[in-house]
Amino acid sequence: MKDTNFGTLSSCLKDNQMQLVQLLGKSTDLIIKELQPDQATQIAVIYIDGLIDTQVLHHSILFSLQERCTPDQLRDLDAGQKFELLHKRILMAGDMSVTHDLEPFIHQLLSGNVMVMVDGTPAALRIGLPGWEDRNVSEPSSQTVVRGPMEGFTENLRTNTALLRRKIKDSQLWLETFQVGRVTQTSVSIMYLTHIASPELVQEVKRRLGKIDTDSILESGYIEEFIQDTAGTPFPTIYNSDRPDSIAAGILEGKVAILVDGTPFVLLVPSFFVAFFQSPEDYYQRADIGTLLRFIRFLSFFITMLAPSFYVAVTTYHQEMIPTTLVISLAAQRESVPFPAVVEALLMELTYEILREAGVRIPKNVGQAISIVG
Repeated sequence: MKDTNFGTLSSCLKDNQMQLVQLLGKSTDLIIKELQPDQATQIAVIYIDGLIDTQVLHHSILFSLQERCTPDQLRDLDAGQKFELLHKRILMAGDMSVTHDLEPFIHQLLSGNVMVMVDGTPAALRIGLPGWEDRNVSEPSSQTVVRGPMEGFTENLRTNTALLRRKIKDSQLWLETFQVGRVTQTSVSIMYLTHIASPELVQEVKRRLGKIDTDSILESGYIEEFIQDTAGTPFPTIYNSDRPDSIAAGILEGKVAILVDGTPFVLLVPSFFVAFFQSPEDYYQRADIGTLLRFIRFLSFFITMLAPSFYVAVTTYHQEMIPTTLVISLAAQRESVPFPAVVEALLMELTYEILREAGVRIPKNVGQAISIVG
């Protein structure tokens, strides 16, 4: 297990820099910019290259430190007063906080924040300047609809929470964030309407998330496997979607949404078996049309599950249930088949799964040809 007991920050700026470089293994993307407004003041601006918005850093943070932090302002001030001057008057940022421990310092640094330290003060200023490249909000590919919103979740957690808040403009929509994964420290958030969702449900979701003990969380499928009730079923037990309207509808029904940073698929708990027969477009159809389409999905499900077994049972053990002309036709077709009906059905299912997997995994330019040939 990884030891994360780093202790507190030192009042010596050089010691903090040496410890930070040692912990990160002299990584080349670790940038430490040292400033010295006067002979008695040393300031360090620390960030990870590629995780922050460098334009804002140069035009706001560094500009403020170089132009507004003058020797006249720093004269006759001790280290603590200089730190408070930077915090309250010099640095202007909406997302700013103070960190005293080394463990949250490392986590915040690796999460796209700029850390500002003053020599002689065992603390650091955290300034939120995330600036990594994100995928734009686009049409979801897994659940397409003819009528409805054409926007889907992205891999950015904050973008996903904003998409949900755009649809539910209620102060009772609460958001709580946890760090899951000893190594990845992945941000996992839950969103729910506190006046609709059951308190017992919310506490149970928090309890199950808190019990997760693993090194990495790279996708919401990891969370799904850890919190599901049972793994002994071939059917999914937790609903997932990359459509904000579908997740927002579930939240309005009293469910809890689980969002994982780095994936566009959001989990919705608890889930019922009938929820997997619903389409996001059902909310935008007339009641009679939506009901008809849902009955068609139920019928298709039962045909898919029962048709192969019904075929094997009738052709093998209950031929008297089949009309005579059809029995003669089936007997003529199966005369040259060396396998029983059950093996034939299993081979058919296996062949279909192979073609489906090939159509999904191979490049799109060849996928259509494989489907046609299959």
